[in-house]
Amino acid sequence: MKYYHATTEKTMEKIFTDGAIRKSWDGCVYLCTTAVDACKFLILRGIKRMIVVEVELDESEVEESHDHNEHFFHRSRTHMGIYI
Repeated sequence: MKYYHATTEKTMEKIFTDGAIRKSWDGCVYLCTTAVDACKFLILRGIKRMIVVEVELDESEVEESHDHNEHFFHRSRTHMGIYI
């Protein structure tokens, strides 16, 4: 299934260098089922320029995230780190 991860330009450089989307400070990678929902997380932090990465993962590899307003973000997911 396709998932989307929004990130800053600076972090995108690290993703290209490492070949991976690394876990954030809280131990997971946040993903959404739409690019727009992925961007909402950064917009709320005041970030105006971002890049969206599309990844293909099996649904069994992700868990539903419950740390957000489901009506605003719909169904976001978490993953423990993605190698691209």
